[in-house]
Amino acid sequence: MRYLSHKIEQHLINFYRQQAQQKIMMEGWKGRNTEVKIQNFVNCWVTEEAFKQLLIQRNVKFKHRGLYFGDAAGAGEDFTVYKDGEPISLGLRSISSASLFTWKTVAYPDDRFREEQHKIAKHHVVCHNDDGMSRFMGIISKVDLLSSLEQSEVKFSKKNQEKFRLIPLENFSYDNLIGMLDGLDKTEK
Repeated sequence: MRYLSHKIEQHLINFYRQQAQQKIMMEGWKGRNTEVKIQNFVNCWVTEEAFKQLLIQRNVKFKHRGLYFGDAAGAGEDFTVYKDGEPISLGLRSISSASLFTWKTVAYPDDRFREEQHKIAKHHVVCHNDDGMSRFMGIISKVDLLSSLEQSEVKFSKKNQEKFRLIPLENFSYDNLIGMLDGLDKTEK
């Protein structure tokens, strides 16, 4: 499997864990396994930081939401990149080791597909965090994502206490990821 990668230092992972614990407390998360939610936030923030570093290394012009506390409505895009001056929303989908190596699928929230398609980013990059080593395996456009989700199986995650739709990992293209990154606007030196 081909991928881009970047390693995040342990002190930053520890900081993200502390921030996730605060986020859970401040936002009053109830009815879910808080340790699972903490780990989900840590994975999200680690992969976002790693992707940010890859964009910086490639001199790509971008905006990044960064750590966000508050309701989902105010969160904004994971990333905004630019092609010929036009903004493109870019989301990351961080998957577990089991999803990557065993099931070879990417889980996507069922409620987002059914009720909030207008909030779905124009492109999504699938990634995996293994103790700070983030791998970015491919990208899918919103059009292809919606088509895949429409045909996908819906499963209930006992661990996360919500329904997800499963997309085959092979629907995310490494070549398209590299092509997109190479074609994005660069920062001025």
